[in-house]
Amino acid sequence: MINWFYYSDTNTAPGDLELLLQKQSYELHQFPQWEDLIYRIKETDHSILFLKANAIYDGFELCQEISILFPHLYIILIVPDHMENARKAMNVGASNILRHSSEQGEKKEVIDQAVKYLKLRESGVNFHLAKNCKVISVCSPKGGIGRTTTAVNLAVTYAQMGKKVGMLDANLQFGDLNMHFDIRPNGTLYEWVKEEYERHSYSIDKYLVLHDSGVSILPAPLRPEFFEMITETHIEKVIEEMKMMFDILIIDIPSYLSEVHLKCLERSEECLLLVTNDLPVLKRSKLYIEALDSFQLREKIKIIHLLSKKNKQVDSTKMERILEAAVFSTLPIQEAVISQSVNLGVPVVLSHPRKPIGKSFLTLAKKLSEPTATLKQEVPPKTKKGVKQLVPMKGRV
Repeated sequence: MINWFYYSDTNTAPGDLELLLQKQSYELHQFPQWEDLIYRIKETDHSILFLKANAIYDGFELCQEISILFPHLYIILIVPDHMENARKAMNVGASNILRHSSEQGEKKEVIDQAVKYLKLRESGVNFHLAKNCKVISVCSPKGGIGRTTTAVNLAVTYAQMGKKVGMLDANLQFGDLNMHFDIRPNGTLYEWVKEEYERHSYSIDKYLVLHDSGVSILPAPLRPEFFEMITETHIEKVIEEMKMMFDILIIDIPSYLSEVHLKCLERSEECLLLVTNDLPVLKRSKLYIEALDSFQLREKIKIIHLLSKKNKQVDSTKMERILEAAVFSTLPIQEAVISQSVNLGVPVVLSHPRKPIGKSFLTLAKKLSEPTATLKQEVPPKTKKGVKQLVPMKGRV
């Protein structure tokens, strides 16, 4: 059942849109009052909205407002011919665009695309799982610390627990999920943007690679220069699409921050920040936390301590005081085991499930699944001396 809505800020009639829908046995509901439309959208799923507003309201601003309120609403923005701007429409959350002078053939094509999209979204278990999908990002400002290894093994662990798991490689220039899983993808995030997003179909399933472990992977572009084509709008859409398909979505974040990666962190329920007890790593991690704090993302951060027996520069208590955050969980570093795992393209939890590092991922996954994992962590008090000399003050990010 698809619900078709039409809103015009000047109460102009929908014209032949209504006739085209009637030919396909659909009913178009018109709303003279904005409040009535909002109430109806709240009460229904599987809805498509024709939005025509450029006299009283700014159509693009109105589209952005409603897309934020209802991210799964399919919006067809109707704009004057001189204001046609497909990229701007996509950036404010429109799913498609029509011009005032669009002919019947164009309108019918847009209607058919909308129906195809909603039917695809409703297929299988996708739509209802979307509301319960948990998004977890794995991040660190330190390169080579083990973000991808952690993301991969956590994903496989969840799959072993019976969850439907997806992975998004957000390291758009040098992502290497392919190597960790030993897979050869037919398509990547770049091909999805180029072939599907620009056509407004958004079908993402054929670009996913299903690994033997049960994890479905959306790889990063194969060429570093392709990353420039991918925007935060694309990333937001791909996350929303993958949320419809999985119980758990794991995102591998690179060491640097950009608008694309901030969007990933913003769309995540948990941001796992990997740290070691090296002073340079702690300094970078502290700045990273402060940067996320400026974007109101601090509450999502969970500190994961990568514990090495060889390196004990800073004890765990002092480390927590420097970061001003409690350690959520600990993962042992077993470099030889990890190196062998990566070289073979077999995740540690599959190749060495009985090793301490293999068991630790199961512990982490279970802890993240507990209701208490969502509670605010107790922040250790600041020390009066020592800490300020190690870490720059807030505001110098």
